[in-house]
Amino acid sequence: MTPTTSHLTSFAQSMAFLAALSAVTVTGPLLSASPADAGQFYVSPAGNDANPGTQNAPWRTIGKAASTLIAGDTAILMDGTYTEPEIPFKNSGTATMPITVRAQNKHQAILSSTSGCHPNISIYASYVTIEDIRSIIAPSNVPCAEGHNSADGTGVVCWEGIPPHPANPSTTYRNCVVRGLRIDASSARSHAVKTRQDYALVENCEVYMGLEAFNSYGAVFRNNVIHGADAWGNPLLAKGGARNFEAYNNVVHIPRGGESGIILGGATGNQFLYDPPSGIEAYNSIAYNNVVLNETGGSVTALHLRGAKDSAAFNNVVIGGSLALSSGPAGVDPINPTFKNNILSCSGKVATGSWNYTGTLSVDYNNFYNCSGPPSQTHPITGDPLLINPRSDWHLASGSPAIQSGTTITVSGFKGETLMVNKDKDGNVRSAPWSLGIYATNAVSPDTALPASPINLRVQ
Repeated sequence: MTPTTSHLTSFAQSMAFLAALSAVTVTGPLLSASPADAGQFYVSPAGNDANPGTQNAPWRTIGKAASTLIAGDTAILMDGTYTEPEIPFKNSGTATMPITVRAQNKHQAILSSTSGCHPNISIYASYVTIEDIRSIIAPSNVPCAEGHNSADGTGVVCWEGIPPHPANPSTTYRNCVVRGLRIDASSARSHAVKTRQDYALVENCEVYMGLEAFNSYGAVFRNNVIHGADAWGNPLLAKGGARNFEAYNNVVHIPRGGESGIILGGATGNQFLYDPPSGIEAYNSIAYNNVVLNETGGSVTALHLRGAKDSAAFNNVVIGGSLALSSGPAGVDPINPTFKNNILSCSGKVATGSWNYTGTLSVDYNNFYNCSGPPSQTHPITGDPLLINPRSDWHLASGSPAIQSGTTITVSGFKGETLMVNKDKDGNVRSAPWSLGIYATNAVSPDTALPASPINLRVQ
């Protein structure tokens, strides 16, 4: 067919458009993809970073995945040991399309880190999820010669973009998720996980060093089992001006003397606080439905509000530990502290340690059992709480004085919002009057009755 003038004109216009398109310069990394374009990649200790990252031709390093993945992408870590230096994530996901790195089989992908003075994994981005890997310190790692710096050897650090302060309260980077990790203890680590991002989530992890939330908004630590403390003796804390921090459904073991339990507040250099003139370490932060177990044989502080404002510990179970109220380094005592609906079984030890505060102290509806010097309460709950097993099953047996003898808790957040705290450790919604401790209901008694005789049974 002979081209017409109109055909030639259309062709020329198309070529001009393509030429103009090719001249466009794209600045910065292309970090997003449509759901249809989202990729799944594989990493194996037997792979090669020059491979395409498919299941049959996987990459070799987690670092390759961290530098390559964009929003919506997932990297599957196949079983084996990955010996690598610090792994930085600098590409961000989105709320609906996070970047995810997860083990193919839980805890069978082992990061053996040589990060030295730096974290094993650093997240300098938003919406990045790390899931189900195991983190250890490699035998070849060189510990930080400068000593602990709060990041050295830490399993995962979720970094802020800009340190927040009242005039600019956002951490810029946000919503990192650390889920299902096992992080082993090491003298070359500062923490298991430290987050400095708004809305960070650390859940379902088993760690042998401490968890920390620092100067951020809305971080949540939940459903974790913690077997030890950070390099400064803290298993779980929120400090530096943490706001709306929540710790719930965690089990904290204290195996060594000199360690504590759950701390709302802390000991931050004043210049690093969210609001340095205030001296406040935590605002509107809460710990509930947690269990703290003292395994040292000595005295420990299990629930500690330190330099915290409008913060509370309620519906926790403490075995062998005490409560404390004290100031941070700036000398600011807890303001308006609350302890309610907690069960403390003290084994004859003291119920409280330091007890300094300003504003209104709310201590009520707690069950101090076998405790020396419990604080005064308007509605004390007395007697053995009848836990099914104080070391492993914290349901309340029938007849416990803690069943439906507590009070309903409501919590206001840093911005005046209501924080939802009405579910127990099993996810059951509590109804008034609340029971003390971590469960809304008592344990169901086992059925020991013999079965009834059959009626009108006929065998054919």
